[in-house]
Amino acid sequence: MSYFLGSTGQYAHVEVNPEKIKLAEVQFTVMASTFNSVLSRCREKCIVPEYGEGDLATGEQSCVDRCVAKYVKANANIAQHVQFMMLPDQMPEYKKVEAMMRDCK
Repeated sequence: MSYFLGSTGQYAHVEVNPEKIKLAEVQFTVMASTFNSVLSRCREKCIVPEYGEGDLATGEQSCVDRCVAKYVKANANIAQHVQFMMLPDQMPEYKKVEAMMRDCK
């Protein structure tokens, strides 16, 4: 018995679609890459390299908040623009994901 799913016998008849698994892996990879990019960029801009204390100072906290908010807003604006334009052939990221999906088949 699983603590999270209860009795797993109820899922015995469910088939796993390998293409959906691969798509989920690609989405996870893209999200992890975005998260790591935000993390490193905001750390560079906001956190002093010499650590004097274990916690962030108030100025560092507000800088990180603003940095992440700007990054998310810019990402959303770009996604909205790309979705509106629907020009996947001109996007290198689209070609990269497309290649990853081809390799997974």
